[in-house]
Amino acid sequence: MNILTLLYILNATLLILHEIESGYEKEWEILKLPGEITSFLIIHIPIIYILLYGLLEIDQLSNTGIILGLITGLGGIIPFLVHKIIVKKEESFNLLISNIIIYSNILTGITLFIYSLYFLI
Repeated sequence: MNILTLLYILNATLLILHEIESGYEKEWEILKLPGEITSFLIIHIPIIYILLYGLLEIDQLSNTGIILGLITGLGGIIPFLVHKIIVKKEESFNLLISNIIIYSNILTGITLFIYSLYFLI
């Protein structure tokens, strides 16, 4: 297993943990998404599929895997941008574990993005 695969697993795990918490926090209300929990769950079907497929591809160091590594790396930055900058709410995503996940995710996201870019070049 290569370093890129390990970074991908770590970043994807943190993303999934954040999405589990997003269900608890009713993120569809925070982001004003239509369809409540139903549409929230439906939009996660392709996200989870892509995360799992990306793991298979990145472990092979395929171009598809590297591109999914770049996308997943950017995905690790999104929770920070959304919950700490754009839609900052004191009552949501502010537990110690929430902050550990979000700040760890931005670090692994940036690192995964940089390493994926390096492997792409």
